[in-house]
Amino acid sequence: MILLTGSTGFLGGAFYLEAFRRGEAGKYLLLVRGANEEACRTRLARNLTKHSDGATAELAASACGIIPGDLASLATSIDPRLDQVTRIVHVAADTSFDSRTSVWHINVDGTLALAARARRMPGLTRFLHVGTAFCVGESRHYEMVQEGPPPVHGAPHINEYTRSKAAAERALLAGFPDMPIIVARPSIVAGHSRIGCQPSSSIFWFFRLVDATGIVPCKKDGFIDIVPVDWTASRLHDLLNKPDLKHKLYHVSAGLGSRTTWTEFADAFAAVGHDSIARPYAHFDYRAEEGWAPFNEAFRRAFPQRTAINRSMAMGARKYHRFTAQDVAFDNSRLLEEGFEAPPQLRDYVGVCISNPGVTIAEQFMEDAESLGVAAAPAPVLNAAA
Repeated sequence: MILLTGSTGFLGGAFYLEAFRRGEAGKYLLLVRGANEEACRTRLARNLTKHSDGATAELAASACGIIPGDLASLATSIDPRLDQVTRIVHVAADTSFDSRTSVWHINVDGTLALAARARRMPGLTRFLHVGTAFCVGESRHYEMVQEGPPPVHGAPHINEYTRSKAAAERALLAGFPDMPIIVARPSIVAGHSRIGCQPSSSIFWFFRLVDATGIVPCKKDGFIDIVPVDWTASRLHDLLNKPDLKHKLYHVSAGLGSRTTWTEFADAFAAVGHDSIARPYAHFDYRAEEGWAPFNEAFRRAFPQRTAINRSMAMGARKYHRFTAQDVAFDNSRLLEEGFEAPPQLRDYVGVCISNPGVTIAEQFMEDAESLGVAAAPAPVLNAAA
């Protein structure tokens, strides 16, 4: 039996639906927050509808086992099915940038509670922990990061999310050295290569905003590492199922072969007719004396109306731009050497992400607003946290 956390989120939902399509849903036991099993299945089906048609979502939601609860509740759960678990896929996370209490409670305390319960599973052969490649912390011009231990406590981070994910990895390594843990670190997961932003518009609104404003805070020859959710979910299945993995840590990333330069980024959006006020892009350094002034000016040209949503988008974009300023890609050689499928490039699916569901940048932004700490009315519907 396979225990999955995070199935009501973006990546977790894609992962479970892939299991259903492979005919493996009956092997899965899903931990889902809810008052009872019926409420949990309803919540699961609602999320899966974003990834598929309604009929498929309902079938998938009825095909698995369900444990109502959260990560903390596993410590006291007496459900006998937990002792039959042989593999764990831990996707659940709070991706909030600013909520110190919540991200640490879920991403660190919750992960350790799950690991403590996993230690008592007699047949456990694999614990697949899904982290983030950005747990490496904040630094300028990383260029190409290879897999390595998470940074030490006190290292600089862009936000509490990446800091908490680094702490979770350190705690797992220190507290459970004998557990069969495999760490998967996805890079920037945005969009779906076939159905675009139907499952989630998270982060992709920012890519559209970058193109609309025509300015980025990084080197002219810099690049960004982006992968679609369906490819990412499939590689997590590979890491779960291959018995003889060579390593304990893998980047699930675009890597050298599929990373996107900013010139390629602009060309991809231009090729599908996306509106922009400036191509090729201008480049600036927000740490310089002028700070964010070049971005602010470009944003006002692209979004001249001083509405609450536009102000919130500008704040959210600056938070994401701190990631783009790193000029970072994550080496995926380990993943490819296992024989797993290489990732597509952004240009291959950017068009479907814009056309489906075919809404404005501001409408797409609403899905991320609360997690960025810049919520604007009407309240967004989130699916990132499990």
